[in-house]
Amino acid sequence: MKKLLPQAELAQFARSRAERREAIVGNCTTAFWFYPAANGSSKAKSLVMIHGYRGNHHGLEAIAGAITDLDVYIPDLPGFGQSEPLTSEHTIEHYAEWLDGFLQALKLKQKPHLLGHSFGSIVVSKYAAEHDGIATLILENPVAAPALKGPKALTTAVTKAFFWLAGALPNCIGSSILKSWPMVRGMSIIMTKSREAELRRWVHKQHDDNFNDFANRRVALEGYSASISNCVGDFAPQIKVAVLMLVGERDDITTVAQQKKLFNQLPSEGCEYRQFAGVGHLTHYEIPGEIAGEIEHWVVNSNV
Repeated sequence: MKKLLPQAELAQFARSRAERREAIVGNCTTAFWFYPAANGSSKAKSLVMIHGYRGNHHGLEAIAGAITDLDVYIPDLPGFGQSEPLTSEHTIEHYAEWLDGFLQALKLKQKPHLLGHSFGSIVVSKYAAEHDGIATLILENPVAAPALKGPKALTTAVTKAFFWLAGALPNCIGSSILKSWPMVRGMSIIMTKSREAELRRWVHKQHDDNFNDFANRRVALEGYSASISNCVGDFAPQIKVAVLMLVGERDDITTVAQQKKLFNQLPSEGCEYRQFAGVGHLTHYEIPGEIAGEIEHWVVNSNV
């Protein structure tokens, strides 16, 4: 039998111990998955991870598979995966309100550590700027600056026009455009930085399987609008907890210079910055083991 890639093995291990659960947040059902600490400790700290735009919990499973000493919770964002859409508009403000309700619904004995990847980094930062319900904040490939000021500003402008067209056309046509294979594969090719053929095929399959897992066109369009209308920098000065930043140096969304500027906006006490060479925005797929190691060390050694 062909040996799996390390990344695929980690994701498979996470799925083997995952427990699917549901929570009613507001008036909609949120599906989430619990990955208990592999050592079975009843005193394990908790980590909640929020995925990016157009993804679902599967995107962060390889990281969960490499974490052994923490209880990990990964929800599908409202309107994505198996979670019901919000009845209100899918804005960063409403996603942050949902996150507050979700964390309360978990009824954890201690404050959890909270991670957001990509679009999820904006949601968790908005939440952390307004609430004190978490121990620390972890930003993986955060959207540090406005999208139109990123390293691929022209690409972003073209993408914005693409989404406008998908919203202007009749629903069936617009939805088909949003889910078109060339768009999904083109995005995957651009963002995957590894030159290892097998790894690239695995990343592309993850996007093929999960990138179109949204409830309807409204969710996709509103989520995209939220993703380009806000950034972590909007909320950084108000964040009061210690922050760990995990940055891919070849990120197509935000430059290293923008990430370091963001880091300087954070509360100085206890914050840490980690930069990874040779990878970009898909650290959760390309180097999940390294990312998990940094997360686990950060959480286990925190004093909260």
